[in-house]
Amino acid sequence: MAEFTVEPVLDAKARIGECPLWSVEEQCLYWLDIDGKVFNRFDPATGQNRRWDMPEIPGSYVLREGGGITIALQDGIHDFDPETGEWNLCVAAPYDRAKLRFNDGRTDRQGRYWVGSMPADFTDRDGPTGATYSFDGTTLTERIVPIHDANGNAFSPDGRTMYRSETFQRKIFAYDLEAETGVLSNERLFATVPDHLGLPDGATIDAEGCYWAALPNGPSGGSVGRFTPDGALDLVIEVPVLLPLMPAFGGPDMSTLYITSGSIERAVGAQPTALSGSIFAVKTPFRGLAETKFRPR
Repeated sequence: MAEFTVEPVLDAKARIGECPLWSVEEQCLYWLDIDGKVFNRFDPATGQNRRWDMPEIPGSYVLREGGGITIALQDGIHDFDPETGEWNLCVAAPYDRAKLRFNDGRTDRQGRYWVGSMPADFTDRDGPTGATYSFDGTTLTERIVPIHDANGNAFSPDGRTMYRSETFQRKIFAYDLEAETGVLSNERLFATVPDHLGLPDGATIDAEGCYWAALPNGPSGGSVGRFTPDGALDLVIEVPVLLPLMPAFGGPDMSTLYITSGSIERAVGAQPTALSGSIFAVKTPFRGLAETKFRPR
């Protein structure tokens, strides 16, 4: 098995570092600190990180065709222009904000924004359930209900398969996706994360169609696992923190795997370390795919 060197590239000290997304045009990494309510832009070439405070808890976002971002905050989905600071509410959250919030999301290959909701208190295992939605710029359509943990959203290179994870069940599911309508069918178990590893959290897909999942809170620490298109665990990269939360490919040739992390170890009975909440980078022999920009209809 190949050896991988995991290096910290930003001492972000994020509470919940999530949703890394590489901009090919800008050659930079966008990311969120959910608990800190901060949207960020990290430039690996300079080491500089620019941040924007958010008015509500953010769950995920997508880069929008024509510029700016579309971001799911706890109160709804908004268009936001980081350069001007202009906000526009697109659609209000379809849930009780005292109990739920938006979380993981990304675009499919057709440019729809898929986003899920989950309990506002992630430690509440018996509380409310959420849903997975697709958003076309005007209408928020409920696609999967109920779900508990909105995590691991990813799409196959051909756009015909959607993946999502149920973190505390250790399960990753796959669905057939009808490209034109966004209709999902044929739910099936794609993979179960082995007990000796962590829990499936955020994820990405490489050019070979393999699914890379952050695996936080494992018995021996945190890691990232690569699953082949048939659901077999292909390799595991250990990360030097307990809570790696989401990977994303980036860099000039899309072969560098960036990994965000969190510093909320006390919530799972552990202690933070000096590297907790950092962003890490790993050079790999694999290639990622540029994320499709959001195309409002």
